[in-house]
Amino acid sequence: MRQTREPSGRLHDAFGAFWQAGLAIVAVFCALKAVAQAPVPTKAFDNPKFHYTVSLPAGCRHDVGPGTLDAICSPEFDAEKSATASAAASVVLEVSTEAVANEEGKTPAELAQSYDEVHFKDELPEAICGEPDKARVKIDNVKQVLEDARVVYSANVVCSEIKFLGLGERQAAVQFLITPAVRYRLMARALKEDFEQNKPAIDAFMTSFQLTPANQ
Repeated sequence: MRQTREPSGRLHDAFGAFWQAGLAIVAVFCALKAVAQAPVPTKAFDNPKFHYTVSLPAGCRHDVGPGTLDAICSPEFDAEKSATASAAASVVLEVSTEAVANEEGKTPAELAQSYDEVHFKDELPEAICGEPDKARVKIDNVKQVLEDARVVYSANVVCSEIKFLGLGERQAAVQFLITPAVRYRLMARALKEDFEQNKPAIDAFMTSFQLTPANQ
């Protein structure tokens, strides 16, 4: 019985078409990834009273209080959506300050005794999640760093879902700076999927925070 074989030219053409389709898919994926990772435009804030500067995404709703600065952002950092977004389910970036007394002249080690890791962790459930039940809040990756004139605490926080509000699990990054005159609390919180998607913008917020000379 005679067997026939497909001409090699057809195989070559089929492979070429498959290869080009694969390259097109990779190109689209890379383009989408580049768009997703494009830097988010920011707006700089300077607080002369508490001696700090920070940059927040421009496409957010910015609320300034006596000792707080909040950015409530839609996951897309769209200004129109952010204007009416609920803080509970949005990307929230916050700086809060607390003036303290009787700490002047203390070394970082002494500051760490006045405000230790236990105190830091005890604050997080209520301050970050609005949750009085500590068992419903997961805190990990807790770090304490003693710097020249301050103590820095950081942690990752996961807030449990709130079913009756239809609010899913939220994730947060937290950093507290303890200085002799002021305690600075930085927080970035979002629904878990939005947190991962916007991690570059969250990291940029955290690294943009700087103390100005009067309180470095």
